[in-house]
This record gives sequence, structure tokens and C-alpha cells, in this order.
Amino acid sequence: MFQSTLLKLFLSDKGTRRFAVGVIFGFAFSIAVILGNIGIMDGFESSLRIGLKKSNGDLTIHSRYGFFDFESYLKHELEIANINTFSSIVQTEGFIIKNEVSKGVMIKGIEESSYKKVTGLDLKLKNDEVILGSELAKFLKVSIGDPIVLAFANGNSQVSGLPSLKRYHVSGFVEHGIYQRDLRTLYIKKSVLQKDLDVENRVNLISLNISDNQDEFLSNPVDYSLKIEKVIDGFKGSIGRSYIVKPYWKEFSTLITAVKEEKFFISIILQIIVVISIFNVLAFVVFLNEKRSRELFLFKALGMSQKKVRQGWMYLMSIIWIASCFLAAAFVQVFNWGLVNLPYFKLPGDVYTLGSLSINLDLFDYSIVFFISYLWLFLISWFALLVMSKKSVLTGLRKEFA
Repeated sequence: MFQSTLLKLFLSDKGTRRFAVGVIFGFAFSIAVILGNIGIMDGFESSLRIGLKKSNGDLTIHSRYGFFDFESYLKHELEIANINTFSSIVQTEGFIIKNEVSKGVMIKGIEESSYKKVTGLDLKLKNDEVILGSELAKFLKVSIGDPIVLAFANGNSQVSGLPSLKRYHVSGFVEHGIYQRDLRTLYIKKSVLQKDLDVENRVNLISLNISDNQDEFLSNPVDYSLKIEKVIDGFKGSIGRSYIVKPYWKEFSTLITAVKEEKFFISIILQIIVVISIFNVLAFVVFLNEKRSRELFLFKALGMSQKKVRQGWMYLMSIIWIASCFLAAAFVQVFNWGLVNLPYFKLPGDVYTLGSLSINLDLFDYSIVFFISYLWLFLISWFALLVMSKKSVLTGLRKEFA
């Protein structure tokens, strides 16, 4: 009851309310900056993992000795391990040529139905067609139906040392969400690529998922990775040393580790912003203490304890903190909308891997940032109020009523 009365006393005039709104906005913005930093780092990792899995599945397996017969041995081992979602792939490097422009690419020969089960990519191909990554199509300035030429680095049967050139038509484009993959990947029918490379029915890559239910991955890509690591340990013992098993993130593991470490250190540094904004809150407290000092000293003279007064101040601090947390959550949504929709925030994909960012936060992230901000607010405010409370009632009364 006393706290609400004191709050009405503090905020009774318009100027004080405006000051309070400004303090709340400043505190909320500083909290939102930290949340945004954590959310961008988490969003970067999540988007990167989703994009990588979109072209590889959970795991890839390849032989140390090149092409192999999948049906004769490895398929049986996957069935024993209860792996039902897999796709055999022929993967090679080459060049795509359009007019006078050429580009080194990764050529993937796939079987459409099984590849869709593993990656979720619905690719429809005919024997004379290819599907290009979206960035590769932009680089070559091609449209659907345009002819392109693929140069395979397997030599020419008639002229030794020259590449084999094959003509195809572009049937569509695909977007993985990873700039490098979109710039350097194209898809072709597996049977066609096997014929072009003269490898009969052999393949050199297997993509698979450890589970048929991929909702678990989409809900938490990071935790799902721990399950994949356990499966890898089991595969290493069952399929022998002739095969190499890699998780989908292996190629970018260094980048993912760096992002995690940077998130921690940047969040620590950004605590300075919160501390500075708390000094604005303290300036508001000092302002109120001077402006309402007569009323406060009258309360003390009438028998109100100093403990009650401090409780009233902390009640006001808590109200400011709660309002700032709600406003910070709104700021985060605004930041996220800007990152996703405004072209000004579009990233150069060749530098940052992803073309755009989004903020990805869970309840734990919000809780820990809000708690730390309140801890800073409580500690600094308690020290300041302790200094202010040393002023005696008699001294205050003499000053105010002299």
C-alpha cells in the first residue's frame, strides 16, 4: 500500500513522467541490444545449420578409395543400423560454361525421390536437364530453358588430356540458404552423370538422416547435432576404416565454434551499455529525491523507517525494470523485422556466408539477460540508496523548512 502511494507521489507531475519514460526507453534499448546480439549469433548458427543440412542430410559417407558399389555392402550396414532414409550420390567437380563465362562448380548426380526424403529438396530432372543454385544462376545470367555446357575433368576418350563437354538445359533453380552452396552447386540425374563419367552403377557419396522425423532438428538444430555425433561414433566401428563419416556441419565447424565464442565475449562487453543506462536510472532517482525531498523527510519525521523508504525506491526500480523488459522484447521484434525485410541490412553472402540474418531467441535467453540486467540495477541502486539514506531526518527538515 505504501509503495503505491509513494509511486503516485513520485510521478504526480508531467515532467517527472516524461523523465521516467525516457529512462525506460534508454534501459530497454540497452537490454534489446544485448538480446539482439545473442539472437543474431544464435540465428546465424541455426540458419547455417539448416542451410548445410538442406544439401547434405544429417551425415555423409564416402570411401577413401573413390567410387564404390553401394548395393553390395554399405546399404546392408545402414539397414542393420536402422537407417531408412538415405540417398546414393555421384559427386564431382567441373566447370559450367554459358556463352563466354565459366565457373567452377560441384556437380551432384542425384536420384530425385530418395534425395527429397533426405534433404527435403523437391528436384525434378530429365536426362538433358540441370538445376542450378540460385546465386550461380544470377552469376551466369541464365533463365529456365537456357542451354549450358558442363566440362567434366575426367578426360576425353578421343583426345587425351581434354575435358569431356556435355550440353544440357536449365530446368530450375534451388536455394539452400548458404551463399557458397547456391553459387557453386548444380544438380543432374545420377544415371546421366554415371554415364558421363563412365563409372557404371558406382557412387562416391551417401547422404542419410539418422531419423525419419526431422521436426526435432527444426525445433533445435544444436541439440540434434549431439545425437548425430553419437551415431557417428557407432558408424566408425561398424563400417570399418575404408569409409569416412562426416556430419553435415563439418565443413563449417570452425566458423560455428568461432560464433559461439564471440557471442559470449561480445555479450560480456555489451554489459557496459546496461551499466551506463542504469546510471540514467540513478539520475532519475536523484532527481526525484531532490524534487520530493520535503515529502520524504516529512514521512520520516512522522515515524516511517528508512527501510520502508528504501523498499519504496526498490519498488519504483522494479517497475522501471519490468516496463523496460517488455519494451526491450518489442524492440527485438522490430530489429528482427528490419534484418529480415529491409534491403539495407542484407549481407554480402561471399563475406558472411548467409545473405541475411534473423534473430533467434528462446525463453532461456530472455530470462538470463533480464535477470542480469535486474542484478546490475539492484546492486548499483542499493549502493546509491545506501549513500542517500545517511542523510539524517533533522538535517533534511532544517534544509527544507529553513
